[in-house]
Amino acid sequence: MVICHCRAVNDQAIRTAIVAGAREPAELARMCGAGGRCGGCLPALEALIEEIVPRRREPARSSASAA
Repeated sequence: MVICHCRAVNDQAIRTAIVAGAREPAELARMCGAGGRCGGCLPALEALIEEIVPRRREPARSSASAA
């Protein structure tokens, strides 16, 4: 499915760039062209990054250390 219509970049190309290390829309623009023109696809790019890149979890606080 085409995500970036300005540059005709599909979701598979974007996913490949994310797996290869892109973590920000600007990096995707450099790697595959997506998001490098009008910016209309930026919400979709950010959603794909969130979907593919695991979030870093903050260490859990114990209730004893919070008191």
